Amino acid sequence: MVATGVHILIGLALALLVSRSGRAEPYLVVALAAMAPDIDTFVFRPLVEFGYVSGPLWSHRGLTHSLLGGVVVVALLAYFGPWRAAAIGFGSHVGFDMLTGGVRLFAPVDPTLYGTSVDWLLLNMLASVVAVIIILGGLLGMKYDFERPIDAHAPKTTLEWFR
Repeated sequence: MVATGVHILIGLALALLVSRSGRAEPYLVVALAAMAPDIDTFVFRPLVEFGYVSGPLWSHRGLTHSLLGGVVVVALLAYFGPWRAAAIGFGSHVGFDMLTGGVRLFAPVDPTLYGTSVDWLLLNMLASVVAVIIILGGLLGMKYDFERPIDAHAPKTTLEWFR
């Protein structure tokens, strides 16, 4: 299980790599979409414990981690910002959960668990480090605009060197 904060960091890093938007909406949508699949731990668990629903679809990494859940989350969050940002957030969440135990990707049609099992603590640490590096690099790139052409003229005075 990847921690929710790591899901948010990964989603933000991917959104920064893809869009480098100066607006806040894409990043907010990515963060919400990256958190959305884990709502099943709060909503479905009490329903299962009280006996209202049962089965693997209502467990963690069930219906909310499926492609159907992704379509619903992306459609809902597209009202607040770009749908691509929502797809990046949801897709990164499901992708990393597939690496740490699997998800029921085609629920409710197929309850099969798809994925592999990598040590979740190691994956959390590695993903966090990579995401923070990408985010910091992207923010520096947005601030200093590395794609801007460099002036070819050399400074004439020493004072111009410090401007």
